[in-house]
Amino acid sequence: MRILSSEASRMADQKTIENEGISSLNLMERAAGEFFLAFCNRFPRPGSGCVVCGPGNNGGDGLAFARMMHQAGFDVVVFLPDEFSTFSPDFEENKKRLPPEIEIKTGNHLQFSDWIESKDWVCDALFGTGLNKPIQGEMISFIERMNAFPGLRVSLDIPSGLLCEMNFAQIAFRAHWTGTFQTPKLELLLPDSGKYSEEFEVIPIGLNVTEAEKTGPECYFLEKGEITSLLKKREKFSHKGTYGHGLIVAGSFGKIGAAVLASRALVRSGVGLATVCIPNSGVDIIQISIPEAMVIPDENEHHISTIPNLESYSAIGIGPGIGTHRDTSIALFHLLQSARQPLVLDADALNLLSHHPNGLNHLPEKTILTPHPKEFDRLAGGSETSFQRLMKATQLAQAIKVIIVLKGAHSAICMPDGEVHFNSTGNPGMATGGSGDVLTGILTGLLAQGYHPEEAAKLGVYLHGLSGDLARKLLGEHSICASDLISNLAPAFLEIAG
Repeated sequence: MRILSSEASRMADQKTIENEGISSLNLMERAAGEFFLAFCNRFPRPGSGCVVCGPGNNGGDGLAFARMMHQAGFDVVVFLPDEFSTFSPDFEENKKRLPPEIEIKTGNHLQFSDWIESKDWVCDALFGTGLNKPIQGEMISFIERMNAFPGLRVSLDIPSGLLCEMNFAQIAFRAHWTGTFQTPKLELLLPDSGKYSEEFEVIPIGLNVTEAEKTGPECYFLEKGEITSLLKKREKFSHKGTYGHGLIVAGSFGKIGAAVLASRALVRSGVGLATVCIPNSGVDIIQISIPEAMVIPDENEHHISTIPNLESYSAIGIGPGIGTHRDTSIALFHLLQSARQPLVLDADALNLLSHHPNGLNHLPEKTILTPHPKEFDRLAGGSETSFQRLMKATQLAQAIKVIIVLKGAHSAICMPDGEVHFNSTGNPGMATGGSGDVLTGILTGLLAQGYHPEEAAKLGVYLHGLSGDLARKLLGEHSICASDLISNLAPAFLEIAG
């Protein structure tokens, strides 16, 4: 699914109006109707509520939504902040359409705060995607009062206060749920701005996006259908050699567990053969915990100091738990110079790269890097916002022709051609030590099976998050550990095979 910029969204609105021969008012009615259905499906017994409307078309959507809630038998009122004096034509028309039974309140933030106490929910329809400057003046206090409301808080299209494509908000409405039209908004996918909505739902409203998709940055939202189409069928007469030989280089004294997690995930990814290169002190641990894997012990007892002959391997993952010893750094750069296989670099492999001013120049094309934000900042320099970090990752991926998986709640996969694919799976329960090691194993296994690096990145990141979602269904978010992701990797494959 293409993620549209605010400019592209406006273009899609206009093309839909032109091609269908409908008015902007009727398109607004359609959008409000779909939002109404999504809201009632998500919150079937919402109780009494208030729709807070701004002066533009987002406010017009809110008025239409309030009317539909009233017609469905729900107790709803409208509040208009008294600092607004001019309104869009579609807003004015929807205001006329309100039945007289719907009470319209006006006032400042103090009056709103006193009056809203008796309500169960509040809907933010103040500014939407049309905002082009930070919230100022009285509206700061007004949104603060809205955020202090203890009941359910929802937003219509996007939390008011977020600035499209700027990823900055002096203050914004904090929604429990946002119903966003047609495509996800970039602001909902990045940490700095995405925190203003705990949950969002994409609500199709039948926009004509053909022309709009040709403008703006090429950002996409991964969906199950696309992932299912990537999954390769296993042939009846295949054998273990058909599905490649993956090598994991991982572990150091005290961090052998990272090698265990990455290697177990490698085995579960469907790879034909799995080998682990590990410090000598970890051999027994690997042999006992992962009987399916072969082991190459390093000559050093406590850290990786050499790289084995690489000819027999189909893909290599390096980094989990390897530490930053000088011997390990030398071994890493030897691997980068000699490997002809697809590579995955994670964790300390990335930290070792950051220690060398020209370290990134040693990466073979289409290597997959999997940094979390701090690891990326060590590689590329600090960023003031998550949007700035995303732009840096996008530019770096293009400049050195690699794939950067910028890990997060919606991990961003930055491709060498400039495309960015945001993941749609995963949950906060995955914020636990070892989750990244599991991802390294999955990606290495998919590369070993012959998936192109771009395909492996999308499929692997989606599967990793889906495994976490399946674990959450069984365990909740508070008690998930990295091993639970591996345990749910097979069910995740089953789900996308569909």
